[in-house]
Amino acid sequence: MFEVDQKIDLPAQENATKMIGYVKKAAEMTHTVIIADKKAAKAISAVQTQDKRRKWNVLQEYLKEYGKFINETTLLTGVCVYPVNAEFYAEATLQELDRQLQIIVGIVYLKEAVRVAINKAYEECLKKLLRKSGMFTEAQLNLL
Repeated sequence: MFEVDQKIDLPAQENATKMIGYVKKAAEMTHTVIIADKKAAKAISAVQTQDKRRKWNVLQEYLKEYGKFINETTLLTGVCVYPVNAEFYAEATLQELDRQLQIIVGIVYLKEAVRVAINKAYEECLKKLLRKSGMFTEAQLNLL
């Protein structure tokens, strides 16, 4: 089990925490918060337990799903993921696992915000191309 486990490295933890706070606030201002809340629910629940094994297992689930995204956004967030072994797990405190789970919640919000931004950019590009084609009225384009 431990040969592929991962942890979050936080070289710029304060900046990452601030940035993730802004991402979450922006998500709260849109419908993105509903989707992100659902996707982050398991991590939020794990923070509220005192079961170290559960925290660890939930963290691993999220890192397997979001690890690539986390490492692709390291320059923005200061957060990166790397493999750890059984020794790290044995030494990890509940507070360390909670901190990593809280960062994961922010990452979930960030990924949803990026997804929404990409979809919006695509929609605008499509509208622009369709408008240029002259095949559609402005009323039809507004339905997109």
